[in-house]
Amino acid sequence: MENYGILSLLPVAVVIVLVLMTRRTAASLIAGTIVGAVLLYGKDFPKPWLDVVYGVMGSELWIWLVLVCGFFGSLVALFEASGGTRSFTALAGKLCKGERSTLLGTWLLGLMTFVDDWLSILSAGTAMRKATDRQKIPREMLAYVCNTTASSVCVIVPTSTWGVFMISQLVATGLCTAEQGMQTFLSTLPFLFYPLTALLCGALYSAGILPKFGPMKAAYVRERSAASPEEGPGEEAAEAKISGIWNFLLPVILVTIVTIATGEILYGTLLCLVFCAVLYLPQKLMKPGAYLDTVVSGFKDMVGVLIIVTSAFILRDINSLLGMPEYVIGAAKAAVSPQLLPVVSFLLVTALAVAAGNFWGICAIAFPVIIPIAQALDGNLLLTAGAIISATAAGSHICFFGSEATLTCSAAQITNVNYAKTVIPMLSIPLLLSTALYIAAGCLLG
Repeated sequence: MENYGILSLLPVAVVIVLVLMTRRTAASLIAGTIVGAVLLYGKDFPKPWLDVVYGVMGSELWIWLVLVCGFFGSLVALFEASGGTRSFTALAGKLCKGERSTLLGTWLLGLMTFVDDWLSILSAGTAMRKATDRQKIPREMLAYVCNTTASSVCVIVPTSTWGVFMISQLVATGLCTAEQGMQTFLSTLPFLFYPLTALLCGALYSAGILPKFGPMKAAYVRERSAASPEEGPGEEAAEAKISGIWNFLLPVILVTIVTIATGEILYGTLLCLVFCAVLYLPQKLMKPGAYLDTVVSGFKDMVGVLIIVTSAFILRDINSLLGMPEYVIGAAKAAVSPQLLPVVSFLLVTALAVAAGNFWGICAIAFPVIIPIAQALDGNLLLTAGAIISATAAGSHICFFGSEATLTCSAAQITNVNYAKTVIPMLSIPLLLSTALYIAAGCLLG
């Protein structure tokens, strides 16, 4: 493969500049992929670029993402149509009397749906959106709490989808045997500085102990000065039926149990769609035809999300063809000492994950490259592994066009650009704290 050096960073730079100029995330991503294709293939780029597009859209991972994301959209639509979401909002309104309790309730709901970050984001975001609106909490803050909680809790729980993936990376890299995978992962937990500090900051921001600042503070000023939203006709009466909360909670509990039992969230969502029919139809909440229409409508509501996610995957493959991850890692590893390897790994993998819009993929690239470096330098392997895992979570928070941030924006009903402007500055606190901790731990343990 030809080495494009610093030019391999051009597609990502184009994406960032165009997003800031146009506020069009999907179009900017596609433009970045075309720029990369031109670098690779010159004037004959259209056909090979389409080959990359076909490769992405024909992959098992893409098909899985479409099904999971689409069925999540169907479930959200069913929760809304059945009144389950409104009932949960009504209960939240009775329990959450102010900004602090509302945000802490959102944070706790995100923790409780720890099995998968998508489930956590969509459950907390959908259930708490109206509750935060009533408290004049900007939806950007809802997005911050949902996303910063989701992958942070998932990455530290070994039975979540993230935990299982990270254990597989530890085994594949040779850090442990398959039998030792769980114990080795648990040994890295004290070194997962970013997800731990991100969870802590999320709780402190929610409790009002840490002050909001920058664009997020401006979003609060905007909401406080806006007129109170009016209830739609009959909405108050519908929300008064708190007993309908089980139409939301039971399906969410089922998805969680099935995903833990099978290790596959797609099975959980499919079974949950069937369960919703069994739960809702006898209550006459909707007719069979309306149920099917709602399933289809919810799936279609996720098309915008899927376009952005698909574009990010195409950019990932273009970056891979350009050798961008290998170039960045190669440029950094020559001057790294054992003491600085953890912090360099954390910052480097975070930057790569953000640039590529892909988190597990970059993690899978980084582990077999960085761990042998740590072994050669006689560095602390668990600390270095913890830095890589932490960086994967940080990338999922910071990358405003990634799948997690895009789903968060869909749940909170804000744009990806608004997410970037308001949420990313808030993430600087756990990012800086983690950087300082990896420097200190590297000096003490490296």
